[in-house]
Amino acid sequence: MEEVSCDFCGKREYNAVTRQTDILHRTTDEVFTIVSCNGCGLHYLNPRPTRGEIGRYYAEQYSFHAAPSRFKLLAADILDAVANSPLHWLFCCVPYLNRKLGARVKPRIADPVLRHLAPGGQRRILDIGCGAGVSAHFWGYRGSLLYYRRIAAVCGVEVDDEARRVLGDSGIQAFRSIDDIPAAERFDVIRMNWSLEHVHAPSAYFGFIAAHLADGGKAVIAAPNYDGLLYRIAKDCVEVPIHLYHFRKQDILNYVDRFGLALVRFETFSYPEMFVAAADACAPLRGAFGAGLGVREARQMQRLLSKFDALGLGNDMIAILARKA
Repeated sequence: MEEVSCDFCGKREYNAVTRQTDILHRTTDEVFTIVSCNGCGLHYLNPRPTRGEIGRYYAEQYSFHAAPSRFKLLAADILDAVANSPLHWLFCCVPYLNRKLGARVKPRIADPVLRHLAPGGQRRILDIGCGAGVSAHFWGYRGSLLYYRRIAAVCGVEVDDEARRVLGDSGIQAFRSIDDIPAAERFDVIRMNWSLEHVHAPSAYFGFIAAHLADGGKAVIAAPNYDGLLYRIAKDCVEVPIHLYHFRKQDILNYVDRFGLALVRFETFSYPEMFVAAADACAPLRGAFGAGLGVREARQMQRLLSKFDALGLGNDMIAILARKA
């Protein structure tokens, strides 16, 4: 374990916000402290596992390092489509399917990578923290490097050895670290899809983005929003110790300004299943949703959550960055 100063402003003075153990993945009984910097307000784990220690806190079958079968990917796509379509009512009276579909209800958000790819020419995507490249959080297979390579040249950064092996077997170039990428390389899209909160030095990644975006390129950062409704209810309902930082919009703006970037677009969003999962782990919500939500209940809850999302209180956030002109 190591005690660190604030990654953004360098101050060592902080206030403790909350203490918790690994309530989600249950890899350890150790208790960790999330602190808030007295200088800039950044929230981070302190003390925290070192780079050499952090690997043992990831579950052996950590989902984003795995390569699910094509059948599972197809089944997930079908469930998503049905749960978020008018056809959902056909399954309300089938208890097992009703709960399965309820867990798949989520807002309709266009994949920002596809939205911001420059038209024409040789387009290049770098996905930092890409896992096995087979499926991406929230967007599934259609947000994966395997899917993107149909329309662009792709490569990834992934620390997990087995995930990099899967990427290599798929013909996708994978680096272990951003430090391994040549200084002259430029990318039309650089994505950090729920990976920024895992790194030991966020400032290094914002610096990398500023140096490696192509002209007109965009960076897509998706991360938990520590200003979100769930975290306002339960500050101690986060993935420690594998999440080392807990960002808010202001933190993103601070880094963007320091590294000569601009915030092009920002949005937050939530989905019901995250609250259902939290109710199994977090004391303030425990038992709130019983055995889960049916698809009709989940859709009603999604409509309510969308009103909080519009106020910036969604539990996840997407920030689109570009270099300043």
